[in-house]
Amino acid sequence: MNAPKSPLTLAEQERRNDLAQRKPHVAAKLARIAEMEERGEISPIIRLEKSYLCNFRCSHCSAEYYMDRHLGKVLKVVDARHKMDPADIRRLSREADELGLARFAITGGEPLVMKDFDAVVAAIDPDRHYVVTDTNGWFLDHARARHLQAIGVDKVQLSLDHIIEAEHDRFRNKPGSWKRVMRAIDASLEAGLNLLLATVLVRNAASTPEFRALCRFATERGVALYVSYAKPTGACSAHPELVISKKDADTLRELEKEYRVFTHMTPSYGSFKGCITMKGILTVTSTLEVTPCPYIDMSLGNLAETPLKEILARGMKNPWVGPHRPDCIIGEDPDFIQLHADKTRNVKFLPLPWGKGFSEHDVLLSAADAPAPDEAALFDAHGRCLPHPEETMAHHASRRRFVCPQPALAYPEIFGRIQSRLGGSLSEQEFIGRVEAITKRLSARPEVANLLRGAHVPFFLPRSEPACGMDDLGSALEERYLPAVADAFVECFPAYRFTRHDKSSLAEKLTAAPEGRHQRLLDAMQEDDVVGLYFPCLTEYALPAARRRVVQLPPEFLLAGGFDTCAALMGSPDLLFDPQAYPPLLWLSGLEAEKAHIGYHFEAYGYNLTFNRRAHLGENSEYWAHALVVLG
Repeated sequence: MNAPKSPLTLAEQERRNDLAQRKPHVAAKLARIAEMEERGEISPIIRLEKSYLCNFRCSHCSAEYYMDRHLGKVLKVVDARHKMDPADIRRLSREADELGLARFAITGGEPLVMKDFDAVVAAIDPDRHYVVTDTNGWFLDHARARHLQAIGVDKVQLSLDHIIEAEHDRFRNKPGSWKRVMRAIDASLEAGLNLLLATVLVRNAASTPEFRALCRFATERGVALYVSYAKPTGACSAHPELVISKKDADTLRELEKEYRVFTHMTPSYGSFKGCITMKGILTVTSTLEVTPCPYIDMSLGNLAETPLKEILARGMKNPWVGPHRPDCIIGEDPDFIQLHADKTRNVKFLPLPWGKGFSEHDVLLSAADAPAPDEAALFDAHGRCLPHPEETMAHHASRRRFVCPQPALAYPEIFGRIQSRLGGSLSEQEFIGRVEAITKRLSARPEVANLLRGAHVPFFLPRSEPACGMDDLGSALEERYLPAVADAFVECFPAYRFTRHDKSSLAEKLTAAPEGRHQRLLDAMQEDDVVGLYFPCLTEYALPAARRRVVQLPPEFLLAGGFDTCAALMGSPDLLFDPQAYPPLLWLSGLEAEKAHIGYHFEAYGYNLTFNRRAHLGENSEYWAHALVVLG
């Protein structure tokens, strides 16, 4: 298991110290982001699309349909909507500052063709906010870079789509653009600007030697490479062949281990937001519409009519973009991609305003998609635990987008992996016999038999002794069980890794949740070896809803906690391993954390396994899952 270490490199710490000297108010706000996330608040970067003027015509451009050249020359219409002015920017700056938001990115279009660029920076107020500008680099020479630094710009995000000059120029449809980017890299570094290279990943590119060479180039220059997925919007909607697959995304996650490369999905400083839509970024268009992502052409509200605070709350409540999720919603979720295409098709003036695209009535699936009620069955045909009819914090209809794959039920191998790490006096024959008895008992009861249709794995836990730390569940989890999970996972998948993102001690932080029945498992461990079946079947439930549901089930069902989840992952390290789809985040729902709105969980990150903590706030996500345990 990875040893705890400082989340900041020496260079990053030096940059933060410099920022604290130059912009103390901004540095203080950035330092408080972790506290905000601990409370369940968000601190997104605000992308400001003041102008869509651009000297390039990129094939993948998501902003092309917003541009005057497209509206005038292609659609032959005039956009009469109010356009953002300096007063609007100053008001937005104040609202963002009051909410503790700290970062603005000036984008477009190409920001450096804007005649009023300096005025936009001044309206944002560099003393209040960390200021970034995107650029294709065409106009960024040494003099311009020094000027940007002098007026308060902190960081430049510079587009570089290929390490090969001809390929970059072809992708950007601009001969000579690669040479200008190379000049802009030198100019930015010489001016003391924080530099970030940005590239667009297209299908199958992540596995090529050329893309690896681009990652190596950035790393050797001491510059991070931000990778954006090609998405089927804007000009790229005519090029679906560019849209990535999950294999591309997972390949990129592996490259993060070797190079200074990251995406909008990458864990940052211990924070795992998943898709940063709303949580980490939002866009303000030239007409003051707020979209939850640069690539989503549907607004959550207009700042001329609705305060930023209200729009943020509206977005976080939206079932598509608010909850945590591990995939890129507009780049990988086919249902949302289709919904977005249907709603925006033939629309001249983007984005769609609130109520016509997103609305307060949005649902992932309608009530008509819910399974037909069957009072006798407690589990559906896929093994999912059916929510109580009156439960409001669980999805009654499931898309089954985030489900665990069924590992191979090779009982001797499962037993061997657990026994070699936890010990105990239980024999393999007794383990198999007790597991088969549980299976037989469940399959004979019509109301619960469907449970076996879903993913399930056997596990055992040896009889506890005082030295095992049963008086402190957190310490035992940290010192014994998590290292054993890490060891089993790496043994099974030597090319990948187990990472514990939260570095704080678990000592004295975890207790059995009273309503989850988990204490029965802990009590049983005091008496004898425990054998059970583990079912990650409470998918798409808020954590409190999972605890409410378990007390409505027959008494042999317990909510899984730490030891049993770890044993399940020791025996079946592939429970959250799925190269083809995204498995769910798995909460330790039977355990109460040190704060009521905080929870601990296992989560896949590409081909890797992670352990972390985060605020759940008692809210639901399609991505959440909880497990039931049956002992025997």
